[in-house]
Amino acid sequence: MQRERGEQSPGAPETEVKAVIVGDGGCGKTSLLVAFAKGDFPKVYVPTVFEKYTASLQVSGKPVKIHLWDTAGQEDYDRLRPLSYSDANVVLMCFDVTDSSSFDNILTKWYPEVNHFCKGVPVLLVGCKTDLRQDQEVLQKLKDGRMEPVSRQQVGATSSDTARDRTGVVPSTG
Repeated sequence: MQRERGEQSPGAPETEVKAVIVGDGGCGKTSLLVAFAKGDFPKVYVPTVFEKYTASLQVSGKPVKIHLWDTAGQEDYDRLRPLSYSDANVVLMCFDVTDSSSFDNILTKWYPEVNHFCKGVPVLLVGCKTDLRQDQEVLQKLKDGRMEPVSRQQVGATSSDTARDRTGVVPSTG
């Protein structure tokens, strides 16, 4: 039972939040969620069809259980993915900072899809693989292809965190 101004009564159950994460296949969605929910970083890439992670945390001193819905970014799942959007409280649109087409797809594919199925739901733009902006091998491959990582300035980023070493990623609490 909620009190006025959103205060919970003593012994109230934790608030539950459904967060859906979308973005191109291989952009880093699953690694971000595993780092957040389990406190680990996946060693190998395994494409996701659908996965759900749950984490408990404190927000302003109150318990919150967050349900993280990991979706497939591949086109083969375009008809299945919308089933994940129902009752979403927030959507994370992810892109790979080392792949400019992944960033371009935010405007051409992901934003239109999310806006259609989740009108009015808050959206967070998340650049994944930011640690690779310093990886000399990745930078050389990009340079060879006359490309460069998507910059914080291009995105208008206000913070930079990395799931690989969990910098800025809330550690798992269970």
